[in-house]
Amino acid sequence: MEQPSEEEITELLTAYALDALDPSERTRVQRLLTERPELQQMLTELRTAADLLPHSLDRPVLPPELRQRTIDYAVGRRRRNEQGPPIALSRRWRLLRVAWSSVTTVLFIGLVIAMVYLNSLRQELLLAIQERDRAQALVATVQASARQLATLFTSSEPVATLAGDGGQGVVFRDTTGQIVVVAVLPPLPADQVYQLWLIEGETAPVSGGVFTVDVSGYGLLRLPTTSAMSGTTLAVTAEPAPGSPGPTGTILMIGKVT
Repeated sequence: MEQPSEEEITELLTAYALDALDPSERTRVQRLLTERPELQQMLTELRTAADLLPHSLDRPVLPPELRQRTIDYAVGRRRRNEQGPPIALSRRWRLLRVAWSSVTTVLFIGLVIAMVYLNSLRQELLLAIQERDRAQALVATVQASARQLATLFTSSEPVATLAGDGGQGVVFRDTTGQIVVVAVLPPLPADQVYQLWLIEGETAPVSGGVFTVDVSGYGLLRLPTTSAMSGTTLAVTAEPAPGSPGPTGTILMIGKVT
């Protein structure tokens, strides 16, 4: 008969110490003890452990089929691979599967949260870049306006002053003879523009062009050399974009070219 493994010998000796073997199997164990005297020490330890069990407990009566399967497995008559997976192993496998499923779920949720956060961060970065570009463009516009104003104030001749409840302005004639209107007005909504009107005597106002102002309130409008002769009245109104054929709004500021 094939010799049992060390694990099977341990289980067989445990059953022997608990007096759970039939006579033939007890004979088998006794033969093993004779052939391997070192097993006596293990048997002694197993019996000592068995003696520590509470004496008041009744000895459980195992079902005959379970007892027989235990004996068959212990003595090698039934191989491990002929049986289903052990209960403990199956339970452990189920726990591992549940744990892995939980870990996978947590990782998935974490990945989704990370993707949402990265998308939000990317949107915020894009908005920040757009704000930076707008700020740079605004600075460039303000700097350009400041340079133009500085040039006008230092090298051009003022020919009119515009004033009113809505704003103020100065009209210059630059070195080329062009008329330049510098206005200080509040910014308008996107659907409105400022419009300059030229009035000669009692004639109907004629549009001199439209303009807008930057965030600081400054706006520039250039007119041809002959657009505003001496004595011409200049007035500014706010009109619907892109401008009106005649003034429809209140005069915001007015003045006369000298």
